Amino acid sequence: MKLSYNWICELSGSDWTVDEMAKRLTDCGTACEDVEATDRYLDKVIVGEVTDLQPIKGADKIRLASVNCGDQSFDLVCGAPNVAVDQKVAVALVGAKLAGDITIKKAKIRGVESCGMICSERELGLSDDHSGIIVLDSDAPIGTPLADYLQLRDYQLTFELTPNRADSMSAIGVARDVVALSGTILNRPEVSLNEIDEKTTELVSVTIEDRDVCPRYAARIIKNLKIGESPWWLKQRLLTSGIRPINNIVDITNYVMLETGHPLHAFDFDRFGSNEVLVRRANKGEIFTTLDGKEHNLIDDVILITNGKEGVAAGGVMGGLNSEVESTTTNILLESAYFDPSLIRKSRKHLGFVSESSTRFEKGADPEGVIYAINRAASLYSELCGGDICAGIVDCYPQAIEQRTVSLRPKRCNDLLGTELSTDRMVEILKLLEFDVAIESEKIVATVPTFRPDIEREVDLIEEIVRIDGFDKVPDAITNTGPLFTPTHYVDKFQDEMRQQLVAAGYDEILTHGLTDSRLADAVLPGKPQLKIVNPSSQDLNILRNSMVLSALPVIGNNLAHRNTDLCLFELGKVYFPPDESGQWIEDQRLMAIVTGATPHTWRDRPRNYDFYDLSGLLDVLVSHFRWPKITIDAGEVSFLDNTMSYRLIVQNEGVGVIGLLDPKVAKKSDIKQPVYLLELSLARFMEEDKRESIHFEPLPAYPAAPRDLAMVVDLSVPAGELLSAVRKSAGPLAESVSIFDLYAGKQIEKGKKSIAISVTYRSRSGSLSSDEVDAAQANVIKMVKRQFNAEIRDK
Repeated sequence: MKLSYNWICELSGSDWTVDEMAKRLTDCGTACEDVEATDRYLDKVIVGEVTDLQPIKGADKIRLASVNCGDQSFDLVCGAPNVAVDQKVAVALVGAKLAGDITIKKAKIRGVESCGMICSERELGLSDDHSGIIVLDSDAPIGTPLADYLQLRDYQLTFELTPNRADSMSAIGVARDVVALSGTILNRPEVSLNEIDEKTTELVSVTIEDRDVCPRYAARIIKNLKIGESPWWLKQRLLTSGIRPINNIVDITNYVMLETGHPLHAFDFDRFGSNEVLVRRANKGEIFTTLDGKEHNLIDDVILITNGKEGVAAGGVMGGLNSEVESTTTNILLESAYFDPSLIRKSRKHLGFVSESSTRFEKGADPEGVIYAINRAASLYSELCGGDICAGIVDCYPQAIEQRTVSLRPKRCNDLLGTELSTDRMVEILKLLEFDVAIESEKIVATVPTFRPDIEREVDLIEEIVRIDGFDKVPDAITNTGPLFTPTHYVDKFQDEMRQQLVAAGYDEILTHGLTDSRLADAVLPGKPQLKIVNPSSQDLNILRNSMVLSALPVIGNNLAHRNTDLCLFELGKVYFPPDESGQWIEDQRLMAIVTGATPHTWRDRPRNYDFYDLSGLLDVLVSHFRWPKITIDAGEVSFLDNTMSYRLIVQNEGVGVIGLLDPKVAKKSDIKQPVYLLELSLARFMEEDKRESIHFEPLPAYPAAPRDLAMVVDLSVPAGELLSAVRKSAGPLAESVSIFDLYAGKQIEKGKKSIAISVTYRSRSGSLSSDEVDAAQANVIKMVKRQFNAEIRDK
């Protein structure tokens, strides 16, 4: 929304500078996003008079105009079709900088020198109209700066308002906030009507068929109007507000809408078709032609204004072609109404356009502002169009919309804000915002004006008080306490900590939505339950994912297609399944980690291909950091993993995830042609609050360690993890640590066999171990591996 700075000052009595006004309004929630001077393109633009017009040889569309600019005259080449001798025009002198990044210079056109430009509204930044030059009134003083003559020493304020602030969609609404902030008085324009004897009720009747769609509809008849161009002051207000002037009849309805926030519509009464206004829902399939000449097939969510026989306007959105104001219009039926906001939204979406009127009705106009708006427009029609106002208004208001009352506890207000505002100050603010206020039993009882449909609860009144008194006066909180304090949920803390660990390990986070293609899910996870979308936006996104892999595959494929081949990615997200036997919907929080390509090249390390151990190492880091129970990696078939490297993750005999190499057949479905290693881990059991294992601290060892290495040859089918667990158990309590430090299968090893080297570190907390004690423990280990794994001990 755009408004004139001078207009707001006029209504509010404020003497603030434009910058101070923009800042104070933004601070109170009426956000002013931009400030532009209306004369920004008017430097070196003056009033001139065309004294002569001569043709230019060889040119049909341009002429040479001699222009008197006061102290001197200039010859200017002009191609405007409406230029004529004796006109007063806007002349841009050499050096002027106009809209569209135009700088005026001396130039030769068809051999004729031109020393300036006669301007249109577009070149001066006043509007987009460039159909012809601006023609000024004949009394415009020659040589006067155009900005002074047209009173364009003003600023255009652009506001970005939140959807709930329908009250601020007008000059009066913004001025009301300025008044509340500055303590001045709102200068709402007074309305004076000189009505003729003929009564409106004798000329037109109004019937509302469904009062839910249109709770109030008022009409006036104004006769003997003289249609023409609006006075400059009105056009200037419209232009500054971003609205193109049309004629005085239409301009007045737009002006009153901008001033009051209440849209109006003027019908040509002689073309209206009857003396009856019937407001109803459109019939499904009913045909209606709007002002722009387009024919629409209506639905019953469109509010139709009819003459009892056919539609004449889509209520609150756009008028009809058959009753629009024309150059011959002399009598009008003026409409001022209040429509249901939700139906206006549905109606304008169906009709396919947004108007200034529909925007205001959709946010919520003021039902009690209907009469003021129609009377304000009527007085302007009398003043500017010479119209005769018929006596009275036809006001159809079947059931008045009651003002709600909301109670406010001053102590509650101060408790929430951490302030010490007095009750008197709270009352003062609410009165400045035009609430009716009473004090009852230590409570402030506010009667909410109907132009504030967003005020429903005590906290809404508190928000009004703090935004006017100043958010900057709310003290900073040193600690997170008070009635509004909400601690961070443990799940959020867990996820943030998880992200920190993964990023520290060199992984980049990806974010995908939870929708995927059922055909891909069938191919990757055959037989796995799916949660289907009833009304999908696309057949490619018709189910909720049941594995993070389904979201990861397109991401990997897209990166590889853009030659980003080295990936180290993770995502935290949910997978979804149909309800279980108890009827509970299943949403499982999971971690997906992916590596493919090569590691980065650094000054210290050469690139190497990512492999399985990058992911298993990451798992070890997470287990260690979060103090999770031991996660065992067991071989197991997974539908989307390669059979040669497919493992399940087990915690206390419960499956919690998978890890391995992506099956090339699955990878091919997303055009992935290089090895991809992935880890998918269910986090449900790990996210439970306070379920981490406790940290136990022990003193540093006082006695030396006794390391022993053991190399053996076993069958290729023997799982290394199973062998390691058996060695740890057999070594007994003296074994401080057990680890594999070498694994080999090759030429020097018998076919079908592999060599595993295990390091066992022995230590006692009570004294130094003797060689006999260590040898005895090591002998138990050797005996066990020979018996249990048919191992052959290698001496060298």
